[in-house]
Amino acid sequence: MRRLFFIGMCSLLLAACGNHEGLNNGKSTKQEVMAEQLKAGNVVNEKNFETRQKIVESALKDTKFGDLVHVEGLNSKEPYSLEIEYKGKENLSEKMTIKSIQLTVRDAVYAIKELGINIDSISVNIKYPFVDNYGNTSNRYVIKSKYTASTVKRLNEDRRNFKEENLPVVADEWWAHPSFE
Repeated sequence: MRRLFFIGMCSLLLAACGNHEGLNNGKSTKQEVMAEQLKAGNVVNEKNFETRQKIVESALKDTKFGDLVHVEGLNSKEPYSLEIEYKGKENLSEKMTIKSIQLTVRDAVYAIKELGINIDSISVNIKYPFVDNYGNTSNRYVIKSKYTASTVKRLNEDRRNFKEENLPVVADEWWAHPSFE
């Protein structure tokens, strides 16, 4: 009976791993709604800072791989220089955790691109919990990246055509913690 349970759990894990890449490659329902609002001019033309902030945060929260910590830069004049920070989440393996963090960066850049906000640059930074030799946990940066408006404009319209492994190559600035390279 235990062996049967173990086999069943392994098959569920394998199925989940097989779907990992496709989990966030397409647009979600929230992003489709945001795209429709953009087409109607509701996001780009929004002059109220609080409403604009909520719309952008909503689009940036729509990721399964990281928790949005904050977005800064929407209260200044256009073009905006946005600073976005996430807390990375642990995944089943070290390799999957790194891929998830890369997907978080990719999805953040694409969320801003799809909203059509007039930007000067986007900085996307990811913190991840590290445990020292004494068992103390601290959140440290594992990714610091920056993308200018011209770089974001050059990205393919369909995020599924952009491989997250290319993030360091296309970023205008890129730093990764040695354990996340």
